[in-house]
Amino acid sequence: MRSEVGSPSPQAITRPRRRYFRLWEELAVLTAHRGLCIYCLASSEVKDHVIPFARGGDDALHNLAPACDDCNDSKNDRTPLEFAAFRLSPGVWGRHGHPGSGQLVDEFDRFRRSYPVWMERIEITQIELLNRQRREWFRNDVSSTYFSSWPQPTIRVKAAIYRHFYGSHVAAAEKAGWPTESSAPFRILRPRDWHARSERPSDWVRL
Repeated sequence: MRSEVGSPSPQAITRPRRRYFRLWEELAVLTAHRGLCIYCLASSEVKDHVIPFARGGDDALHNLAPACDDCNDSKNDRTPLEFAAFRLSPGVWGRHGHPGSGQLVDEFDRFRRSYPVWMERIEITQIELLNRQRREWFRNDVSSTYFSSWPQPTIRVKAAIYRHFYGSHVAAAEKAGWPTESSAPFRILRPRDWHARSERPSDWVRL
Protein backbone atom coordinates (compact mmCIF):
# COMPACT_ATOMS: atom_id res chain seq x y z
CA MET A 1 0.00 0.00 0.00
CA ARG A 2 1.33 3.41 -0.99
CA SER A 3 0.43 6.83 0.30
CA GLU A 4 -0.51 9.69 -2.01
CA VAL A 5 3.08 10.95 -2.18
CA GLY A 6 4.41 7.55 -3.22
CA SER A 7 6.00 6.44 0.05
CA PRO A 8 4.80 3.40 2.00
CA SER A 9 1.79 4.11 4.17
CA PRO A 10 2.26 3.84 7.95
CA GLN A 11 0.21 0.62 7.91
CA ALA A 12 2.60 -0.95 5.39
CA ILE A 13 5.81 -0.25 7.31
CA THR A 14 7.21 -3.35 8.98
CA ARG A 15 8.22 -2.44 12.52
CA PRO A 16 11.20 -4.17 14.16
CA ARG A 17 10.29 -6.19 17.22
CA ARG A 18 11.06 -4.82 20.68
CA ARG A 19 13.42 -6.81 22.84
CA TYR A 20 14.46 -7.25 26.44
CA PHE A 21 17.66 -5.43 27.40
CA ARG A 22 20.21 -7.16 29.57
CA LEU A 23 21.89 -5.36 32.43
CA TRP A 24 25.27 -5.18 30.71
CA GLU A 25 23.65 -3.52 27.68
CA GLU A 26 21.85 -0.99 29.89
CA LEU A 27 25.14 -0.11 31.59
CA ALA A 28 27.09 -0.01 28.33
CA VAL A 29 24.71 2.66 27.03
CA LEU A 30 24.26 4.70 30.22
CA THR A 31 28.01 4.95 30.90
CA ALA A 32 28.89 5.93 27.33
CA HIS A 33 29.73 9.59 26.66
CA ARG A 34 31.20 9.79 30.19
CA GLY A 35 27.79 8.90 31.60
CA LEU A 36 26.30 12.21 30.45
CA CYS A 37 23.19 13.05 28.45
CA ILE A 38 24.22 13.68 24.84
CA TYR A 39 21.79 16.59 24.60
CA CYS A 40 22.27 18.65 27.77
CA LEU A 41 25.26 16.99 29.52
CA ALA A 42 23.29 16.19 32.69
CA SER A 43 23.87 12.78 34.28
CA SER A 44 22.41 10.02 32.12
CA GLU A 45 19.32 8.26 33.45
CA VAL A 46 17.78 6.45 30.50
CA LYS A 47 18.50 5.03 27.04
CA ASP A 48 17.36 7.25 24.19
CA HIS A 49 16.56 5.86 20.75
CA VAL A 50 18.41 8.20 18.39
CA ILE A 51 15.99 7.26 15.62
CA PRO A 52 12.76 6.72 17.57
CA PHE A 53 11.25 3.27 17.51
CA ALA A 54 7.97 4.76 16.32
CA ARG A 55 9.83 6.24 13.34
CA GLY A 56 11.46 2.99 12.21
CA GLY A 57 14.42 2.87 14.59
CA ASP A 58 15.31 -0.31 16.41
CA ASP A 59 16.74 -1.52 19.71
CA ALA A 60 20.27 -2.12 18.38
CA LEU A 61 22.97 -0.68 20.61
CA HIS A 62 24.21 1.65 17.87
CA ASN A 63 20.78 3.32 17.82
CA LEU A 64 20.89 4.08 21.54
CA ALA A 65 22.48 6.92 23.47
CA PRO A 66 22.56 8.07 27.11
CA ALA A 67 20.08 10.79 28.02
CA CYS A 68 18.51 12.37 31.06
CA ASP A 69 14.82 11.86 31.79
CA ASP A 70 13.91 15.44 30.87
CA CYS A 71 15.54 15.35 27.43
CA ASN A 72 14.24 11.87 26.69
CA ASP A 73 10.69 12.89 27.59
CA SER A 74 10.93 16.13 25.58
CA LYS A 75 12.43 14.42 22.53
CA ASN A 76 9.66 11.81 22.59
CA ASP A 77 9.26 10.42 19.03
CA ARG A 78 11.35 13.13 17.39
CA THR A 79 14.60 12.69 15.51
CA PRO A 80 17.61 14.66 16.83
CA LEU A 81 17.07 17.26 14.08
CA GLU A 82 13.41 17.67 14.98
CA PHE A 83 14.26 17.82 18.68
CA ALA A 84 16.82 20.56 18.07
CA ALA A 85 14.21 22.58 16.17
CA PHE A 86 11.59 21.85 18.83
CA ARG A 87 13.85 23.40 21.48
CA LEU A 88 13.61 26.79 19.78
CA SER A 89 12.06 29.13 22.30
CA PRO A 90 8.27 29.16 21.69
CA GLY A 91 8.30 32.88 22.46
CA VAL A 92 10.03 33.73 19.18
CA TRP A 93 6.88 32.77 17.31
CA GLY A 94 4.66 35.04 19.40
CA ARG A 95 3.37 38.52 18.66
CA HIS A 96 6.71 40.09 19.56
CA GLY A 97 8.87 37.34 18.12
CA HIS A 98 9.12 38.39 14.48
CA PRO A 99 12.56 38.38 12.80
CA GLY A 100 12.87 42.13 13.14
CA SER A 101 13.09 41.78 16.91
CA GLY A 102 16.23 39.70 16.59
CA GLN A 103 14.80 36.89 18.69
CA LEU A 104 14.09 34.54 15.81
CA VAL A 105 17.51 35.11 14.28
CA ASP A 106 19.19 34.45 17.62
CA GLU A 107 17.22 31.27 18.19
CA PHE A 108 18.04 29.85 14.77
CA ASP A 109 21.69 30.73 15.30
CA ARG A 110 21.59 28.71 18.52
CA PHE A 111 19.98 25.85 16.60
CA ARG A 112 22.69 26.04 13.90
CA ARG A 113 25.41 25.76 16.54
CA SER A 114 23.87 23.07 18.75
CA TYR A 115 22.76 20.46 16.20
CA PRO A 116 26.26 19.64 14.82
CA VAL A 117 27.50 19.29 18.41
CA TRP A 118 24.75 16.78 19.13
CA MET A 119 25.60 14.78 16.02
CA GLU A 120 29.26 14.67 16.98
CA ARG A 121 28.33 13.38 20.44
CA ILE A 122 26.06 10.75 18.90
CA GLU A 123 28.83 9.56 16.56
CA ILE A 124 31.34 9.35 19.44
CA THR A 125 28.80 7.38 21.48
CA GLN A 126 28.16 4.99 18.58
CA ILE A 127 31.90 4.29 18.36
CA GLU A 128 31.94 3.48 22.07
CA LEU A 129 28.94 1.17 21.84
CA LEU A 130 30.39 -0.69 18.85
CA ASN A 131 33.69 -1.29 20.68
CA ARG A 132 33.70 -5.08 21.03
CA GLN A 133 36.19 -5.14 23.91
CA ARG A 134 34.13 -2.61 25.85
CA ARG A 135 30.99 -4.69 25.36
CA GLU A 136 32.81 -7.84 26.48
CA TRP A 137 34.07 -6.08 29.59
CA PHE A 138 30.54 -5.12 30.65
CA ARG A 139 29.17 -8.57 29.85
CA ASN A 140 31.92 -10.22 31.89
CA ASP A 141 31.79 -7.81 34.82
CA VAL A 142 28.02 -7.83 35.28
CA SER A 143 27.75 -11.61 35.03
CA SER A 144 29.17 -11.99 38.55
CA THR A 145 26.92 -9.35 40.18
CA TYR A 146 23.92 -10.73 42.07
CA PHE A 147 21.01 -8.66 43.40
CA SER A 148 19.69 -10.39 46.51
CA SER A 149 16.12 -9.16 46.52
CA TRP A 150 12.64 -10.42 45.78
CA PRO A 151 11.06 -9.34 43.62
CA GLN A 152 14.05 -8.40 41.56
CA PRO A 153 14.56 -4.71 40.74
CA THR A 154 13.98 -3.55 37.18
CA ILE A 155 16.95 -3.37 34.84
CA ARG A 156 16.94 0.41 35.11
CA VAL A 157 17.09 0.26 38.93
CA LYS A 158 19.81 -2.39 38.82
CA ALA A 159 21.87 -0.17 36.55
CA ALA A 160 21.50 2.79 38.91
CA ILE A 161 22.56 0.66 41.89
CA TYR A 162 25.55 -0.75 40.00
CA ARG A 163 26.70 2.74 38.96
CA HIS A 164 26.31 3.96 42.53
CA PHE A 165 28.70 1.33 43.87
CA TYR A 166 30.99 0.69 40.93
CA GLY A 167 31.20 3.96 38.98
CA SER A 168 34.90 4.35 39.79
CA HIS A 169 35.44 0.71 38.83
CA VAL A 170 34.03 1.40 35.36
CA ALA A 171 36.18 4.53 35.01
CA ALA A 172 39.30 2.56 35.93
CA ALA A 173 38.46 -0.15 33.38
CA GLU A 174 38.03 2.48 30.66
CA LYS A 175 41.38 4.00 31.52
CA ALA A 176 42.98 0.55 31.34
CA GLY A 177 41.46 -0.16 27.93
CA TRP A 178 38.65 -2.48 29.08
CA PRO A 179 40.76 -5.51 30.15
CA THR A 180 38.94 -8.85 30.04
CA GLU A 181 41.78 -11.24 30.85
CA SER A 182 40.57 -12.07 34.38
CA SER A 183 37.16 -12.94 35.77
CA ALA A 184 35.24 -10.33 37.70
CA PRO A 185 34.86 -10.93 41.47
CA PHE A 186 31.54 -12.28 42.69
CA ARG A 187 29.41 -9.52 44.23
CA ILE A 188 26.17 -9.50 46.19
CA LEU A 189 24.01 -6.40 46.54
CA ARG A 190 20.90 -6.30 48.70
CA PRO A 191 18.49 -3.76 50.20
CA ARG A 192 19.57 -2.28 53.52
CA ASP A 193 16.12 -3.15 54.83
CA TRP A 194 15.14 -6.53 53.44
CA HIS A 195 11.42 -5.89 53.96
CA ALA A 196 11.39 -2.48 52.28
CA ARG A 197 11.34 -2.21 48.50
CA SER A 198 13.44 0.76 47.52
CA GLU A 199 14.71 1.93 44.15
CA ARG A 200 17.20 4.36 45.67
CA PRO A 201 20.79 3.12 45.36
CA SER A 202 21.62 4.61 48.76
CA ASP A 203 19.17 2.11 50.34
CA TRP A 204 21.29 -0.81 49.11
CA VAL A 205 24.46 -2.32 50.58
CA ARG A 206 27.32 -4.51 49.39
CA LEU A 207 27.88 -7.85 51.12
